[in-house]
Amino acid sequence: MDFLLSPILSPSWTASASENAAGPLNRTLKIHFSSSQDVPGQLEALNGLYARAYRMLSFADQLSGTAGRANFSQRPTRSSEVDVVNIGYFDKTHYLSRTAEDRFIFRVQQIARNQVNQGVALYPGDGSVIGTGSNTFLLSVGGTGYTLSVTVNSGDTNATALAKIALAVASANAGVSTAIVREADTIRLNLYGQTGEENAFSLSDLSGNAVSASGINTSTQTAADAKFLMNGTTYIQASNEVSLQDGHLKVNLTGPGTATVTTGPQAVVDLVQSLTAAMSSFGAYLARNRYLHPGLSPAWSQMVGQEAGVLSRYGLEAGLKGQVGLDTLKFTGALQQDTAQAAAAMGGLAARVRDFVRNLTSYPAAALLASSASSGYGSAYGRSAKSASWRPAGAGSFWRIA
Repeated sequence: MDFLLSPILSPSWTASASENAAGPLNRTLKIHFSSSQDVPGQLEALNGLYARAYRMLSFADQLSGTAGRANFSQRPTRSSEVDVVNIGYFDKTHYLSRTAEDRFIFRVQQIARNQVNQGVALYPGDGSVIGTGSNTFLLSVGGTGYTLSVTVNSGDTNATALAKIALAVASANAGVSTAIVREADTIRLNLYGQTGEENAFSLSDLSGNAVSASGINTSTQTAADAKFLMNGTTYIQASNEVSLQDGHLKVNLTGPGTATVTTGPQAVVDLVQSLTAAMSSFGAYLARNRYLHPGLSPAWSQMVGQEAGVLSRYGLEAGLKGQVGLDTLKFTGALQQDTAQAAAAMGGLAARVRDFVRNLTSYPAAALLASSASSGYGSAYGRSAKSASWRPAGAGSFWRIA
């Protein structure tokens, strides 16, 4: 005689324990009770289906109702004013396991700037304004001098000569970068230092006229240090990056003003990411399993597509055959902007997942198969009301023989 498995409630069993127990039981059924070659595949298909469905449900339950409100009340790491301070890096594992919630109040007086020198506009195809032969010049950065030279050949154009100067500066590895900028019919050579007063630079000709003719010693922006107060203490530094909590949190100063950086658990981001991963696993399973009813995969894909269309602003992305992706940066940004709206949106997604699983489990197990149950007992069970009305509570499910 053949048997089909269906889930029942058992709070003492986790989803993983249920799966682990179901596998050996399946193998026993295949060896001792199978009279059709379809039965082992049907058993595996149903167990895999229910296991993935309840895994989704376990995450959905934590994003809706009382549990959802509690999780969304745990505010993630955020800045109150991203135009003053934004989050550059956050090690969420560190905070989940070791760090209580903290607040860092920034009063930014000045952000760090880099020096920018802008050369004169030259016609690229004209003969070089820089004299032919060897041109030597001094690049000084933070008190360190670098003697550089370029050789301009007869017939070189302005474009060629500027490219040689740019290469010489870059090759010095002095922390000054270059760019040849095109504007309408002209080009100019621009130089860019690193942020901070200590990285200010200057250029001067030693022989020839490479600096004076190209105009590259003309500053359009001076280097400056960042000046700010954090929790009442004054800081002056060359960079706009501020490292906190032993490097587990890094923020960037973006403009003058006041901002509060709040650090805390990332439970919501983790839960949404886990839910979407479970949804993808479920969709892939429906699409590839030949023992399951062919209408399941299109129904799931339709629901996913509808939800992704509505929730795209929160980072939800729909792929082929019911696959789901989450842009965590986009979701985190939306969460920072309006936590209540993000909670409502993800609560709606969780509700749709719960409804789908509820509808799925309202059918007899045999009805979810591509072909009817292999045995007379299984077919009779498929027509009964035995499995039609249970309400599983998330991951608390085990398997019994129908």
